[in-house]
Amino acid sequence: MFKTNASTLKIATYEDAIRLVKEIGILPLSSFIPDHPSLDSVTEFKDWHTGLDTDPWLWRDRFPGEGIAVYGRFFAKKPLLISAELFPLVKNLLEDPYSVEERYDDGLLPKASVEIYQAIADQEGIDVKTLRAKTGMKGKESKSEFDRALIELQSSADIVIAGIGEKRNADGNKSGWNSTCYMTASHWMELYNHEPNTLPTPEAKNKMRAWIAENYSEAAGLYLRKIFKL
Repeated sequence: MFKTNASTLKIATYEDAIRLVKEIGILPLSSFIPDHPSLDSVTEFKDWHTGLDTDPWLWRDRFPGEGIAVYGRFFAKKPLLISAELFPLVKNLLEDPYSVEERYDDGLLPKASVEIYQAIADQEGIDVKTLRAKTGMKGKESKSEFDRALIELQSSADIVIAGIGEKRNADGNKSGWNSTCYMTASHWMELYNHEPNTLPTPEAKNKMRAWIAENYSEAAGLYLRKIFKL
């Protein structure tokens, strides 16, 4: 059980990372959950940003692209992976019972969030540069508002990071920096045949409490129970 050796655990391959994510359910890219593994803590620093198959930085793109785990800033504004098996329950607990449009009408979301969400829903898998252009938020003065809206939509499990898209020129050759791509969480689940969790909130909370008790250390469990308001 990974919860007993979070400080000494090491992995070297993407296949190892898949097994880890499936077992513990939630794997941050960097450490912020107490006494809990993160992708950078369980891998060697020398393996990062090499561009090889053993590069953990590239794995973050493969997980959502292969339907194994969602990727996003779902809480604490930190990037993390959540296994496909656990995500429906997490989404149940994080999502708002009202739609993005209803939340905007009630003054709970800014207009930028609605426009960004609609642009993503209209073009699932849209890259961030195109998204900024479609929403009229390409300028530097809009960057903070744009970033806040993206994080807010991820924290309510409305959207997920779908992967990283390569920028290519007219000849089809790679040109420029890669871009983060987004899609709605519901579309990602449909795409990879993951059924939504529709348990009533009390039952969903009981299920998450049981998962946390079984899989996480006391310190990690305490932190996550606060996150999910259990």
